[in-house]
Amino acid sequence: MNRVSLQKILIAFLIIFLLSRSRIIVEFFSELDCGGILTLQPLRDSPEQGRFFVTIALFALIFVTVFVLLNKRK
Repeated sequence: MNRVSLQKILIAFLIIFLLSRSRIIVEFFSELDCGGILTLQPLRDSPEQGRFFVTIALFALIFVTVFVLLNKRK
């Protein structure tokens, strides 16, 4: 007899719960306004020194991400 793991049962219950709440989830994402979140306007409104530090931080984040991804390939 095949054994059913508790993890598979929990995943099945989670899927059933999300399907039962799908209308609420779809309404939430349709009413969510992401127009102001994904802009660079706050960066443009900040002082020049702040823009410089944010730019350096973004380049450092990109560099570290690329470095980690290239090291995992070895």
